[in-house]
Amino acid sequence: MQNEYCVLESAASNDYPMLSWDEYFVGLVRPKPVKPLGRPVKLRLGKPIPRNPIMADFHELPEPVFSPRMKNALEPLGLHGVQFIPADVLVKPDDVRPYWIMHVHNWIACIDRERSVVSLHEDGDVFGVQKLVLDERVLEAISLEQRLAFCLADTPSTHVFHQSLVEQVLALKPEGLRFISVSQWSDSAAFQP
Repeated sequence: MQNEYCVLESAASNDYPMLSWDEYFVGLVRPKPVKPLGRPVKLRLGKPIPRNPIMADFHELPEPVFSPRMKNALEPLGLHGVQFIPADVLVKPDDVRPYWIMHVHNWIACIDRERSVVSLHEDGDVFGVQKLVLDERVLEAISLEQRLAFCLADTPSTHVFHQSLVEQVLALKPEGLRFISVSQWSDSAAFQP
């Protein structure tokens, strides 16, 4: 089961900008749905802004932010615990582009703390992950449909996708993202080629 999962990361390129909030919006890093604003959330390019930013199919907020074509492919799958929130990304004063924030409120506490290598805060919360091993007993107790996409409850900025979903995403030949097998992933993977 360990090899059935991958972690979503940005592609290793300085040309794909991270995104930042251009307005205050509450609730995304929580294990529950959020109430949409009734209009797109305002985002902008995060610093450092690349000299020639490439607006790809995926950017990080650190929440996943997808292009309309990716959202249109993922949303019909009815992923458990996933909500798409519209966002307008200010690229330049005269260039605002539509994107979608993928709010994953499906959190699963499934880090095998005995076999993983993690750094902990004094209170026992996970501070860093050097080696990730998923607790297969926890995952087996949850139906596959409810664990196709989830956040690790101990590190909710870590978005985990089942291999079947990874294959569907990669079939679209998306730009700006990569999936790293859980067995190869650590919290420093974003900085590796």
